[in-house]
Amino acid sequence: MPLTTHVTSAAAAQLLARDIRLAFFDIDGTLLGRDGRYSERVKRAIAAARQQGIKTAVASGRPKFAADFLIRQLGLVDAGLFYTGALLYDPRAEQRLALHALSDELVARLLDAAQSLDLYIEVCTESHFYIEHMGRLGQSHSEHLRVAPTVRPFEQIVGREPVVKLLFAVDNLQAQEKLYRLERDFPEAVFAYARMASQPDWLFASVICSQACKRKGFSHLLDYHSVTAEQVIAFGDAQSDMTFLTLAGVGVAMGNASDEVKAVAALETLPVWDDGVAVVLEKVLETMPGKAAQQVK
Repeated sequence: MPLTTHVTSAAAAQLLARDIRLAFFDIDGTLLGRDGRYSERVKRAIAAARQQGIKTAVASGRPKFAADFLIRQLGLVDAGLFYTGALLYDPRAEQRLALHALSDELVARLLDAAQSLDLYIEVCTESHFYIEHMGRLGQSHSEHLRVAPTVRPFEQIVGREPVVKLLFAVDNLQAQEKLYRLERDFPEAVFAYARMASQPDWLFASVICSQACKRKGFSHLLDYHSVTAEQVIAFGDAQSDMTFLTLAGVGVAMGNASDEVKAVAALETLPVWDDGVAVVLEKVLETMPGKAAQQVK
């Protein structure tokens, strides 16, 4: 289907008139812009969607503890996906639905390889993330997440706490091949890449257990919410969002997404800095009883 930036074509209108009951939102580059903030228009649109009975949930590579502020402030309280699928969690019920940790043996080998490549490294458990040394990447990333890391030798973590995700990063274009080399050397792990809008030359690779399948996570959440895929709308901008964009009845790529991501989505909206999420939600609400979109603007 041809993509539409302004969501005004007849095909787009037909998609957005579906019986939408659940909305999944990526965070960085989708809800949060270059400045790490969301707009009041987006907040109003999500609130209006909830008023119309649409469940709203997170589907992000972020750990839950780095999404809690958005869950509270935007009301994204329904069961969703964190850590790129390694954690399924219901914030309203405060209930973990599924957790897939990396094996200690794999973590040890990945850490050895990453250290030999001189990569920035974070070790993430369900409730904390750890670094060994605070540098420029660590400072910027912790500010971006709005969570301070714990500085501790990794040898004190591995084998004592389940490691849910490893995060590796580089801060220049020339070093990005190191991340791809690491992925080639560890086919038994799942790699997902992301960037910070404010630092386009930086590249982050999240590594999770191969059992943490986003496709299975999507199916699990459909059953949990008692909805069909056709009743789901999903928003995203990154490679790691492509599974949900493909599986959802209405997959919406942000205007700031790559061409690869846009190609798998049913629709393209405006970039995050132009309130792309709100633009689509307002169109969805216009088709619902009560014309809720009139209350959004």
